[in-house]
Amino acid sequence: MIHHVWLINRSGICVLDRNYSGFRVNKQLFAGFLTALSSFATQLNKKLDLLTMGDVSIYYELEGNLIIAMAVDIDDNDQEMRRKIKEIREEFALKYGVILDDWDGNLAYFDPFLKDLDRILMLDWNFDYNVKIKSTEVKTEYPTKAVINISQRGIDLFQALKEKAEK
Repeated sequence: MIHHVWLINRSGICVLDRNYSGFRVNKQLFAGFLTALSSFATQLNKKLDLLTMGDVSIYYELEGNLIIAMAVDIDDNDQEMRRKIKEIREEFALKYGVILDDWDGNLAYFDPFLKDLDRILMLDWNFDYNVKIKSTEVKTEYPTKAVINISQRGIDLFQALKEKAEK
């Protein structure tokens, strides 16, 4: 299960985050911690890509001016989590790369990406969590039709879930 996702600029400021499970952490403090830890790893000629704390793993990727961190259950599929981070990075860079390169500090620029983040993380899972995410192999034969249609522009994941629950 994905608990939390953070998008952090290289200087250590969290530009966007999304909490999926009530995972509580100060986003700016956490962003600074990850940035400092990454700098420390670089000093040792190592690369930071995964932190494990108890039953939570934090996947980490630094590419260009963007750090993406994602807290998940420790037994979630490694390949699937890394694929999701790559997809987030590519789509964010496509939409906001130019803004992030010369960013003026306004966090509101990135708010629309929350819907993209929800779509990337939830849409192709079809909420079949235990089968796809918890397995040791990435499955490729899953249907593309979503159980809950959040693919339409402007529909928020949480609104879609609420409507599904009311049925």
